[in-house]
Amino acid sequence: MSAVRRFVLLGVLALAVLPTPAEAGRRPFIWVWDTEIVPKGDVELEQWLWVKSRAPGVPERTSNYWVWWGPVFGLTQRLELAVPFQVLATRERTQLESFDADLRLRFNPRGDDSPWQGLLRVAYHHTIHTTQPPRLDANLVQSFETEGGLRLVLDLGAQVGLPALRGQEGPVRLLGTYAAGVSYPLIEDELRASLEAFGEIPLQGIPGGQHHFVGADVAWTFGRTWVTLGVMVGLTPLFPETPQFMPRLIWAVVL
Repeated sequence: MSAVRRFVLLGVLALAVLPTPAEAGRRPFIWVWDTEIVPKGDVELEQWLWVKSRAPGVPERTSNYWVWWGPVFGLTQRLELAVPFQVLATRERTQLESFDADLRLRFNPRGDDSPWQGLLRVAYHHTIHTTQPPRLDANLVQSFETEGGLRLVLDLGAQVGLPALRGQEGPVRLLGTYAAGVSYPLIEDELRASLEAFGEIPLQGIPGGQHHFVGADVAWTFGRTWVTLGVMVGLTPLFPETPQFMPRLIWAVVL
């Protein structure tokens, strides 16, 4: 390992164990977008590791594995920007799949402790080594938190595939998404347990059927680091094209 790489690794590990509380856009869910964002002026390094298993209704489709990695910048007390890239691996190959520009606008500024909070997410997903076209994503998120810490979140979204951006023929592709979650603190400001549901509904130009999942998560915050681990279980008996399992690990360190 080079001296530079060793220095960077030691720096990240040191930040992870500092006693200062994490002031990040912590996520109690692995799939539901939430309304927490990174504070103005902060930078968070975030990574996702996740898997989509086979679906009984599509036996030729193999399991896929992803690594999502990128910085998240707190631009203002209402706005954050993530600029990640994503690597896709299958049994046959591993390749760079895409990079994104992902803006999240919180309706109330950080520090506003109102129980109701809203957020708008708009992202551009640029595909590279994949047959999927570039796309625009949008999500409208609403959260509610009680004085006891019980948190409810509803996330409605759409994905618009644009084949023309890669010089491909074909109509615009439209996918509707929904997600909802409930989270409860087991240890205040440190450990949370959550339940969530997620679904994808093809609306235009997308072959195949609907996908629907339910799952459970646990989220842990310590020092300047937070970790969320969970698994989504496909409602495969009702929707055979739904993958059977989608586990995901998300972790981040605040710089």
